Amino acid sequence: MIKEKNFFAAILLAAGKSRRFSYKNIKKQFLRFKDKTLIEYVLDKFLKVSSIKQFLIVVPKEDFKKTEKILSKYKDINLQMVIGGKERYNSVANAVKFLDKNIDYVLIHDVARPFVSVDLIKRCIEKIKNYDCVIPAINVSDTVKMINSNSEVIKTLDRENLVLVQTPQVFKTSILKKIYSDEILNKWTKKKKITDDAQLAELEGYKVKVIEGEKQNFKITTKEDLYFIKL
Repeated sequence: MIKEKNFFAAILLAAGKSRRFSYKNIKKQFLRFKDKTLIEYVLDKFLKVSSIKQFLIVVPKEDFKKTEKILSKYKDINLQMVIGGKERYNSVANAVKFLDKNIDYVLIHDVARPFVSVDLIKRCIEKIKNYDCVIPAINVSDTVKMINSNSEVIKTLDRENLVLVQTPQVFKTSILKKIYSDEILNKWTKKKKITDDAQLAELEGYKVKVIEGEKQNFKITTKEDLYFIKL
């Protein structure tokens, strides 16, 4: 177990433009579920973990005032809003700059995954002591095929060695700051499409531990995903 003296921060990403969502002109992060926006709903989950001492909420610039009003009721916690960037990694890089000096580990979570359990958050925290990075994932149950630009099958992949990655992803603060430095970002973003935080750690040679995720911890991407929840 991580000792209580180790302090965690949670970076909650809600800076997406929801271009693929297309539901009543509402961005995913502002959907209401159980009389809360998804931003509030996710924040309340992370607030149940006592070792998390700082909360950084990343939002689009145009929604800063709106989110500030929504979060105004959270008066007694160490919470700060951060303006997001063009890409996901830009948003994380912006948040990293605001981490308190006493933070030992950082969790990064997508608000678009509102049904993460407190148990999964705690399990990620428990595992980080022996690794550079910990990520939850679920096994692939369907057959996966690689195709070319003409949608023709190249080969069938061995699903035994494939997983579907989720958040929260947890990092040692020192490592997170390194992989989100301008030097590292400039090196890799020119060569590859960076789609999650652990990818940068992986590219830099750090040890990434995969733990069992949760099926209900799916990401809301399109309006069709709303069929699986009751808004």
